[in-house]
Amino acid sequence: MEPSVMSDSFRFSPRPNRAHEIAWRPWGREAFEEAARRDRPVLLNLTAVWCHWCHVMDETTYSDPEIIDLVNRELVPVRVDADRYPHVQDRYIAGGWPTNAFLTPTGEVLWAGTYVPPDQFRAVAGGVLAAWRGRRAELQAEIERRRKALEAARSRHRPLGLVRREAADDVLTAIQEAFDPRNGGFGSAPKFPNADAVELLFVHAARGGGDPWRYMAQHTLDGMLAGELEDRIEGGFFRYATASDWTKPHYEKMLEGNAALLGVYALGAHLMGRRDWRAAAERIVAWAEATLRRPDGLWGGSQDADEEYYHLDADGRRGRAAPYVDPFSYTNWTARWIRALASAGGHLGREDWIARAAQALETLLTKAAAEDGLFYHVLPADDGDPEVHGLLADALEAAAACIAVAQATGRGEFLDRARDIVSAMQRSLWVEDGGFMDHVATGDEPGALRYRDRPFEPNALAARVLLDLAHVTGERSYRALAERILALLSPLAGRYGVSGAVFALAVEEFFEPPLRVVVVGPVAETAELRAAALALPQPDRRVWTLEKGGRIGPLTFPATDEPAAYVCGARSCSPPIHDGARLADAVQSIR
Repeated sequence: MEPSVMSDSFRFSPRPNRAHEIAWRPWGREAFEEAARRDRPVLLNLTAVWCHWCHVMDETTYSDPEIIDLVNRELVPVRVDADRYPHVQDRYIAGGWPTNAFLTPTGEVLWAGTYVPPDQFRAVAGGVLAAWRGRRAELQAEIERRRKALEAARSRHRPLGLVRREAADDVLTAIQEAFDPRNGGFGSAPKFPNADAVELLFVHAARGGGDPWRYMAQHTLDGMLAGELEDRIEGGFFRYATASDWTKPHYEKMLEGNAALLGVYALGAHLMGRRDWRAAAERIVAWAEATLRRPDGLWGGSQDADEEYYHLDADGRRGRAAPYVDPFSYTNWTARWIRALASAGGHLGREDWIARAAQALETLLTKAAAEDGLFYHVLPADDGDPEVHGLLADALEAAAACIAVAQATGRGEFLDRARDIVSAMQRSLWVEDGGFMDHVATGDEPGALRYRDRPFEPNALAARVLLDLAHVTGERSYRALAERILALLSPLAGRYGVSGAVFALAVEEFFEPPLRVVVVGPVAETAELRAAALALPQPDRRVWTLEKGGRIGPLTFPATDEPAAYVCGARSCSPPIHDGARLADAVQSIR
């Protein structure tokens, strides 16, 4: 069943409910101005189409006649789709979805929680309204105290001037300490895949860490397959498990999460020759193509959680409608999927995946691009106008996808586009003391959006993108920007633990560049050499193609009469190699 839709802005539970009888306003300045004019608190409902408890909230609390009347009479209700407005989500989420928050007309939080049953909602709303009417001065004093504390914290968020290699070690130590030796994965319950941590473990093992680190990656990938995280009938992985042995999942399937798992299962299959991991990667792609792919060649963002459906066997499912698929494509998630598809295609020799990734990237860059070089976040399934402009995550993932597809296809125009995107990010999102802000400032943002943020994980990915561009172009400015980001993040890495994996990868690459293979010759004629380079068993290798020779960083690679490849370490490159079967021997001599 599809969620009932009141307008393009609001989507409700697919089951019977009366939540649409609340006079929801869209997120925007107008709603907060109305709240100020009427002297009413704002009720913020942060929801998602794939979220089970969001549906329950619609069917219970927001279908209660007394609550509908109370909200419409005493509050200014604002409903926000978390996938469409992730920068709003990041500022207001309170423990999960749904988030229900009471705000002042200027956007400060008075109270926030997740699912709120009807009786509790009545009590909380009554308490908030009583305080708003009778203890305004006390509330304002508390809000001012929190504001000053936040400003003080921001003022301390300054780089120390040095990139600490030990900060990457801190992340690795946190991963080691969180590792579950019985079931794989990190932590107890609930348990998320943490695919970036698995990638880091493979890379660190290959860079000298050895078998103990590789074992943690292997045991995690095996544990997920042994549990209930994968839909064994239709493919695709659920978002997370509520039990430490990867059972009792929450049944939503997200494009972004499956992209991350595609990447590490393909990487692991390639490095360790595991056919079962290769099959898992192929099942992920088959699910996305069968279920999420849109007529325009992009992918929807998610498939809804429907516990009853997923408990059925194949015969039982044939008699029921499949869970709802969100038809909107989100630029950052789609780009992450494209990046994973291109990389997995290289690892597993799936030229069809690489071609599919390149085709989809061309479509995404056309449909989502904005005039300022950044992107729109939301792409409707029809020919409707794209929405929500200027998010860092969209530009960043698009640039990373361009780099991945450039490596897999040899097409230099994608590298050029990555450079253009980074230039737009610098113009609109970079701040003087280092780092990228999460969205473009317009000067009239409502609520907490007026406080822009430098998010940790996206900036860590930005450092990796910048380092790749530094290596392939030789332009020192890219490395200088990456250094400033990593210096900014280094003092903060300890608090992120397992979630600091992308940062640790960036730090490793800052101090020790990845193995590079430079392929020289026309794209079509170098296909076999490039495929051999992509198939090298190094998890952090980079493959760059020069159609007519030229420079990669400080090195010049001459044009040759026949296709050639050069294997390059940190300080030297091999002689030209014309037979892909000899690349592995060259790697051993270089490293």
